Amino acid sequence: MSNSNNGSCSTCVHFGDGVPNEQLVQIRVNGSSDGNILGGCDLPSNAALHLKVSPISSCDAYQSLKAA
Repeated sequence: MSNSNNGSCSTCVHFGDGVPNEQLVQIRVNGSSDGNILGGCDLPSNAALHLKVSPISSCDAYQSLKAA
């Protein structure tokens, strides 16, 4: 079980492409997930890369769900 925090992909507006909606909600509400979850990053500059990240990943383009 991995725990995410503010600044990690699980709380970023760009995270979650390909993750079933119910599972994504649970990751965001609980702040934790199993280590096998990978979701797409919808950041426009990453679109051509089809980047997959874990909920505990992070990057400099983080945008909080709360601010969106």
